Amino acid sequence: MTLEPRALARAVVVASGLATCALAVQAQTIYRCGNEYTRIPCANGRALESSDTRTAAQRAEGRALLIRERRQAADMEKTRRREEAALKPAAAASLSPARAPEAAASAASAPKKTNAKKKTGKSKRADDGDFVAGVPPAPKPKKAPAP
Repeated sequence: MTLEPRALARAVVVASGLATCALAVQAQTIYRCGNEYTRIPCANGRALESSDTRTAAQRAEGRALLIRERRQAADMEKTRRREEAALKPAAAASLSPARAPEAAASAASAPKKTNAKKKTGKSKRADDGDFVAGVPPAPKPKKAPAP
């Protein structure tokens, strides 16, 4: 992986800024004034030690734990995405009572009758009892009375 010069320069600036901040934080003295912590000394305040008291081994253990947790989180996310992709959305269901499986199979295999009659604008109920909505025909314009 190679970085573009602009990205490399930005990374160097950010890293140097973080290093400067880290040095500045370690050099500051913290004062406790009652129930408040501040960088400004107060009349009855006590100076506190603000350096990191952990050993190098403890810091390394903390970093290793962080890396393990990030890997585990990435694995859990991959698993979740894979399971979500495998799910199929629920299909629409009928509101009518369910037919017996053998009746449904025989109805599906039976040849359908076709009517040669002219269809009217009125809709009829489907064979399975589901309601089928239809658009009513537009009203015919009234003829003007002849004088």
